Amino acid sequence: MSISIPNSYVNPHVRTLGISKLRAMNASQLREIDKTLVIQENDQPLAVLVRYEEYIAMQKQLLALFETRAVLSDNAAVEGIRSGRAEARSGNTRTLSDVRENIKKKNKEMA
Repeated sequence: MSISIPNSYVNPHVRTLGISKLRAMNASQLREIDKTLVIQENDQPLAVLVRYEEYIAMQKQLLALFETRAVLSDNAAVEGIRSGRAEARSGNTRTLSDVRENIKKKNKEMA
């Protein structure tokens, strides 16, 4: 048994819209919409329409998730993270300005 909950109850930024109403809309009306639209026919969801900026943001989040997954599947990277966290907890840290100063010194020595 499944319970059907309209998206607008779950997320107030989501609005359901019948396909016939979508067909009646023009480009300027679509530009004014500030909500995600769930396009449906006979109360069955068919598609989701989001603003392009939201789509790009979702793509960036998805890419970040894939990158995180790749790092976490690399045992050497995970061990490096664990080691770095342990060093930070023990106080074995340097400030960013110290690191930058050290880089400048090494660059001068190499020149």
